[in-house]
Amino acid sequence: MTELMLSTPMRIRPHGSDTIRDLTTLQDASEILIDWPQAKRGPFYQAAREQVEAALENKAGAAQAQEAFSALCNHAGVLVR
Repeated sequence: MTELMLSTPMRIRPHGSDTIRDLTTLQDASEILIDWPQAKRGPFYQAAREQVEAALENKAGAAQAQEAFSALCNHAGVLVR
């Protein structure tokens, strides 16, 4: 499987963590989504999950997946600028 690179690397601070994580691929984003707290999964999470998984399966574009994931991280307050 070819790794889909993010057009712009992202830095996030996952929920409950003091560690900053650098993301460079959609696979990295998928791993974050898998570990996303159940209690914090809502419409932004669902949209990001669907877009990232579709892109990894070559059923959607990587840019749209990154946009949805970025919107989720921004909404959740975990995006590091």
